[in-house]
Amino acid sequence: MKAVIPCAKKKESLFPLSETKPTGLMPLNGKTIIDHLISSLEELEIEEVYLVTNYKEEEFRKKFEDTPNVDIIHQENLSGTSEAISSCDFIEEDFIVINGDVIVSTEDLDNLVEKHNKLSNTVTMLATDDDKPEKFGVISIQDDNIIDLVEKPENPENNLINTGIYIFKPEIFDTINTLNDEETSITDAVRKHVEKEDARFQLAKNYWLDIGSLNKLWKADRIKRENTINRTEIHEDAIIHENVDITGKAVIEQGVEIKPGTVLEGSVRICENSVIGPNTVIKDSTISEMCQIRNADVENSLIFEKTILDPFVHIENSIIGEKTDIKSGTIIRECKIGAQSFIDMNNSIRGVKFVPNARTDLSEISK
Repeated sequence: MKAVIPCAKKKESLFPLSETKPTGLMPLNGKTIIDHLISSLEELEIEEVYLVTNYKEEEFRKKFEDTPNVDIIHQENLSGTSEAISSCDFIEEDFIVINGDVIVSTEDLDNLVEKHNKLSNTVTMLATDDDKPEKFGVISIQDDNIIDLVEKPENPENNLINTGIYIFKPEIFDTINTLNDEETSITDAVRKHVEKEDARFQLAKNYWLDIGSLNKLWKADRIKRENTINRTEIHEDAIIHENVDITGKAVIEQGVEIKPGTVLEGSVRICENSVIGPNTVIKDSTISEMCQIRNADVENSLIFEKTILDPFVHIENSIIGEKTDIKSGTIIRECKIGAQSFIDMNNSIRGVKFVPNARTDLSEISK
């Protein structure tokens, strides 16, 4: 079995972070979204992965150029998801499709593969319950069969939704070729198999999340930490000074230095080559690689790579883009800060987005 991961479009709902990173390469719990998906696929012994790209394609090529069994496929026409799938019409065996803007448990993918392998139908879909089904495709079922699929209905008849994760037989390419000009979504092709009673489903039992907003990105980081950090793990090349207090469960990666007086609470990941402390508190957060945080507090936040937090900075319930520099005495709550921003001393900021390269000393702030 092979895998196709569509990740060609720029996701405007993730502004300002999407200005400098494609969604699939945004970090969560120490890995990019795509890396999390690939790791799950490797556990399922999926032997080849095709990343279908367009926006910032060169970044995907650079990251995966030396990765065996990962190929980059260019999607020229961005009119719909059926184009993303048809760009891989050279596949001659069953294949799994996972959008590059979701997180999903390996367990749920494994159950989907197991279900598909027991059946002879063309389409097997991963489904889940959602409290806002009107934002997704809603499915109706009878036994194992999908008997109806309605995209974003105003008055959904139930809460069972299509996650956009499928396993297809190669016959799906023939179905895509029959779509008319107005049928641009892979859902249109799937619906034709629903009409022929040729589509089954597997219910997700662990977790799946569509990262359709900045708050969902923040939530996805928390879900990944809570589901993967089961005990404290310290890399043998990390330096942990005396008087460091780890009161929760922390993963401390290679090259990290944690200085005296630092406290790690709850579920925490400190990524490669970051320097934390002295006298710093990190609680329920991910600190990406090569960050420098000293005499500061970070709580319930996702900090992208190469960010610097000066003394007496407090970050809470926020996402901080890469290469951002936040000066002493600043308090940031419930904010989304674009990459390479400069936040001057003694600011108190709540509930705003900053464009990339914003400077509070020049008042270049957006939304």
